[in-house]
Amino acid sequence: MYDALILRFRGEPLREFVVETAPLEVGKSPTSDIVVHDASVPDRLCRIVRHEGEPAVDFLDGHPPMPLPLGELLTLGRHHTLVRVRTEAPPLRTSGRTEPMTMQPVEVALSLLIGAGPDLRCIALDGRSLVLGSARDVDVTITDRHVSQRHCRLEPTRGGVVLRDLGSRNGCWVDGQRVALIELAPGATFRIGRTDVRIVPRGDAGDARVGGMVAASPAMLAVLSEVERMARCSLPIVIYGESGVGKEGIARSLHARGRAADGPFVALNAGGLPEGTIESELFGHERGAFTSANQTHRGVFEQADGGTLFLDEIGELPLALQARLLRVLETWEVRRVGGEESRRVRVRLVCATHRDLRLAVEEGRFREDLFYRIHQLAITVPPLRERPEDVEPLARHFVRELLDDVGARDLEPDAIDLLRQQPWQGNVRELRNVVWVAAALSPCRTISKEDIRAAILRSRGALVEHEPDVVMRVVHAHYGNVSAAARALGLPRSTVRDRIRRARSYVGSSAARVGGTTDEPNDDRSS
Repeated sequence: MYDALILRFRGEPLREFVVETAPLEVGKSPTSDIVVHDASVPDRLCRIVRHEGEPAVDFLDGHPPMPLPLGELLTLGRHHTLVRVRTEAPPLRTSGRTEPMTMQPVEVALSLLIGAGPDLRCIALDGRSLVLGSARDVDVTITDRHVSQRHCRLEPTRGGVVLRDLGSRNGCWVDGQRVALIELAPGATFRIGRTDVRIVPRGDAGDARVGGMVAASPAMLAVLSEVERMARCSLPIVIYGESGVGKEGIARSLHARGRAADGPFVALNAGGLPEGTIESELFGHERGAFTSANQTHRGVFEQADGGTLFLDEIGELPLALQARLLRVLETWEVRRVGGEESRRVRVRLVCATHRDLRLAVEEGRFREDLFYRIHQLAITVPPLRERPEDVEPLARHFVRELLDDVGARDLEPDAIDLLRQQPWQGNVRELRNVVWVAAALSPCRTISKEDIRAAILRSRGALVEHEPDVVMRVVHAHYGNVSAAARALGLPRSTVRDRIRRARSYVGSSAARVGGTTDEPNDDRSS
């Protein structure tokens, strides 16, 4: 059985409306879900909402919704009424709009990115309707003098949100068009006043996931919003960012959400190959083209035909090969080394670099014509130290990745605090390595602060000489087992015992107990 509403005029039924998760707005406005053609009815009289699982009437006055029992009439103006009924089949939703929209239960978790730069805010929708405006009593207050007090409302649906103008002075704008009512998908942007609002996907516990990417910070959510908007476009894209920030993950997200998602994704690090092999890797070679060419080889352009080619560290490509690459991008034809025929390819090109390509052009290290050929769209990924909000969701994501290898693991609050305090010069890649090492070597189900500290020291190569207490804490975390602590620290057992002796010289023999029932650590060589 389904809940439905019947709109009546002088007792005669006019239309039937299904009551689902999203609210139904009632009023005289042509953008209302239930339009009442009566001059005595306000543009927005009320909303029919779900309250505690049952249909209820919200009169937009700040008071809790009033229940709407079965069979009870709701008077609308002089001659119209609404009555709640139950029906066996879900009725077709109609409305006063020219093209009715189907409002469905919420399935996609979304966030709003409001504004830009240092004023950027992230607001979670969490399946609720939000009124945006400049007034202090609305759900989201926007300090923009061009925004009306109650400017618009966002109502979640299964695939995104419905944007509804609430009679604002300056309107709501999408892609340069003023709209009164429109359904928007994740990745869409609309403008109210002089403020841009972006809709981005968000996963569990403050995460936002696009093609495997995890984020919670406004800065990274903005990047994922750009991914959503650019993915369907076939223009070349350059991704800027330091080593380890996740540029390849962004490229894979662009591929997964683009038109070539069914095709191959091929990645090549242009800066990680010997100069003599780059040309062959890019364009391929025929058998016998050079001394070691024992068989024909397809280059990455041919391998990625019909899909996406990701060229990492494009700024490291030698100038001579930049000219050949430019030729391919202008004609989309590839000739293998030693070959006589050209082969046409269809590839979505995504490049990445940690360098400033404009500066490289000015210094003569990068061709200007190639720069303008590939730099049609650009995405900048901020370093992890500028988005500390991402550390915890990323760390928990990396712990889950090791579930099959080490079993269930959880991070203690102190461990997360220590992770947030790190500068992460290696960015997300370094964070992943530290969390994996800590999860693999921790003797307990929970990963402690000491486990993280040991993993950090291990990943950076050596212990700090003036911190013998670090060794003591790791030994204590392993219940006095020196062998296990040595493995966790990545040090010889003799070195760990030496650090323990140094710690005793600082704190005295009475403070040297690190676990077990004896005064000596348990040097279990069988562990």
